[in-house]
Amino acid sequence: MNIIQGCVRYFPAPGGAETVVKAYSEGLLAKGHKVEVITTNLYTETPFVKRKMPSEVGGIPVSRHSAFSVSGEAHYVFAPGMVTSFLSKKADIIHTHSYGYFQNHAAWLKEKFQSTPWVITPHFHPSWSMWGGSKRRTLRDFYDSRIGKSTMESADLITCVSKHERDMLVSEIGLEHENIRIIYNGINWEDWKEIPNPEIFRQKYPNISEKFVIFAGRLATNKGIPDLIEAMSLLKSAGDVDLVLMGADMGLGRDLDKIAESKNVRMQRIGHVEDDIYRSALSATSVLVLPSEYEAFGIVLLEAAAAATPVIGTRVGGIPEAMSDEENGFLVGYNDPRMLSDKLSLLLDDEKLCQEFGDRRRAFSERFSWSSIVDRLETEYSALL
Repeated sequence: MNIIQGCVRYFPAPGGAETVVKAYSEGLLAKGHKVEVITTNLYTETPFVKRKMPSEVGGIPVSRHSAFSVSGEAHYVFAPGMVTSFLSKKADIIHTHSYGYFQNHAAWLKEKFQSTPWVITPHFHPSWSMWGGSKRRTLRDFYDSRIGKSTMESADLITCVSKHERDMLVSEIGLEHENIRIIYNGINWEDWKEIPNPEIFRQKYPNISEKFVIFAGRLATNKGIPDLIEAMSLLKSAGDVDLVLMGADMGLGRDLDKIAESKNVRMQRIGHVEDDIYRSALSATSVLVLPSEYEAFGIVLLEAAAAATPVIGTRVGGIPEAMSDEENGFLVGYNDPRMLSDKLSLLLDDEKLCQEFGDRRRAFSERFSWSSIVDRLETEYSALL
């Protein structure tokens, strides 16, 4: 099959949806399909940063079109070049990612005028979980009711990364269940066959405390990081346990530094790191915390599981589908620093419990491999031809 994957950003741009598109593309290429990615030259959306990035990644051609934005609270990314790119390229299947972005409307034109089967994975976030002010949320509600629903209904297939995401599309947008399939996110088990060596991380960052708590992801407003800083400040052992923020800064970093300083929390931001450092960090940490306001799934929870590291996540979105409460980690309420601090204390003070959770996490994550997920995706594509 000739397959086009469409997304607003692509590797090396950071992000969860970007990780999924890369895994799909590489997995399909390995199975003998011809794959091309159509995207923009956007590296981060907030702040709006464009970069020159490679036109080929791992043998996959990547067409990167110039991105433009309506600024302020009416923020929206345009990439007019995507339209020509989609219409001019031969494809048996087009698969776009991320609800509400321009690539979906470009793909809609190809499906409409060239009858190319179209799949969309929305990586959906409801309007109330979006960064930005009330004007942007009002605009998003307008989009949902007037544009988003009809666009989604035009797709031949919708795939969701969790049951919760599917349920949100039904309740928030008014879509029907019949055209939606659940295809969970995964991890590349080739990278995690062995538990990563924690010393790689420790040698690179020798000033980080022996015990530390980590957040891994974009430093964005909907990730709940201030709650994690507050929870760290409530720990009795707060002075002995560092907080490490690992991920690209979406313009929030300095504000987080000020919050940590005001709370007397020892915090280090290490930014976006290389893959070997990333895996080692997840092995070296005592606990990984995902305190988000909303996540469609949460790949980092599976990666921590493969590193045999216990996790704490908020009981929102698809997070409960990526872990099991009190079996291999703890679920806590969003915006509840006290409960989060209590669960952190349990894990930091009980090495045996950490070990038990870590062992169960690794067994749990073995169910989520990209190879089996791509097999399922290939089957869904074939059914549309």
